[in-house]
Amino acid sequence: MKEGKDIDKLFKDGLENPDLPFNDLDWDNLEERLHPSPKRTVIPLFWYAAAAGIAAMLLIIFLLVKPNDKIEAIAKGKTEKENQNNIKKSGDDIVKPTETPAKPTDQTVNVDQNPLSINKRNIGVGPKQDNRNIFASNVENEQKANEILGSNGNMLAGIPFKPELSSKINEVQFKEQSLSTSVETGKPDRAKAPVLRQKSRFVLSILAAPDLTSVQKSGQSSLSGSFGVEATYVLTKRISITTGAAYAKKIYDSDFSLYKPNTNYVFSVTPSNIHANCDVIDIPLNVNYKVFNGRRNSISVSTGLSSYLMLKEQYTYSYDGAAYKGPKDYEVRNQNQHYLGIANVGLEFQHKINNNLSISAKPFMKIPLTDIGYGNAKLSSTGVAISVNMNLFKKN
Repeated sequence: MKEGKDIDKLFKDGLENPDLPFNDLDWDNLEERLHPSPKRTVIPLFWYAAAAGIAAMLLIIFLLVKPNDKIEAIAKGKTEKENQNNIKKSGDDIVKPTETPAKPTDQTVNVDQNPLSINKRNIGVGPKQDNRNIFASNVENEQKANEILGSNGNMLAGIPFKPELSSKINEVQFKEQSLSTSVETGKPDRAKAPVLRQKSRFVLSILAAPDLTSVQKSGQSSLSGSFGVEATYVLTKRISITTGAAYAKKIYDSDFSLYKPNTNYVFSVTPSNIHANCDVIDIPLNVNYKVFNGRRNSISVSTGLSSYLMLKEQYTYSYDGAAYKGPKDYEVRNQNQHYLGIANVGLEFQHKINNNLSISAKPFMKIPLTDIGYGNAKLSSTGVAISVNMNLFKKN
């Protein structure tokens, strides 16, 4: 019994004053697992700048730019009004059809002076002319002609020529005819110079392009984007070329197995995931073909290549074991340039506001032709570029 009491006392003393090692780091890890802190999504600063730029461009379009269609309509209305005033002024000097025309002078042929005349015709025939007097004079003239010419007077090449005289004379009616001519007075209209359409071969575009960036076969996409300036040179009515420069953010997450840097460093514990945040200069060179060209809207397809100049690359590693304190971050600056290493494919919808300004939306894809960045990742992007286009250096 005494031994039993000693055992009980031993257990009692051990439970009342336990000697357990205490480690603050273990308690912090346990508390973090029980109450994980929510991850805060940080919106990159360049998105605020891109949104402000788009808002400024739209404000310029709808407040400061006046379409040429309204100006052309006003000018057309003014020209029609001037033409109507000129017609009214010229109509005052035209002789009206109701006015009585001037009486033509009578011009008669003297039969006494020309005995060979057969018919005596009055050129200025009037409504009061007597047909009987004309018939009598015709008979008298014929007799005088026969006496002078003799018996062969009516012979023409052995064939007797006997003209038939008719007393029927059709009166020419002048009542419904206006013999007066109208002469338009006043200053003639000034000849207008031919209007030549001005075509621009250079187009300057300001664009913002949000996209989803991912590493091929990773199954994860992250919101990225770019904004910049492009210049387009028009070769023909349908073909043009485009180049420029854009500042881009390439953000992506992937498994560590898809991360293959050119380094001899060996991780003692392999990270499970990697997060990348890269600053890139994107320089495209595209060829555009216009498949539809309407009065206001047009559709174009484009393809080409881009060059990536990596300015800064930040990589963050994460591990499965929360207690492991291995390398967390790694940064690379100005070490990787990929010339014409990305293929571009796009479809552009353009709407013309006036002859100088248009807006467009362009869905696009960027497909890697080589490994990108320090991690040699197959980096691809899909997004939509919104741009404002301005015509420069007009040519008639």
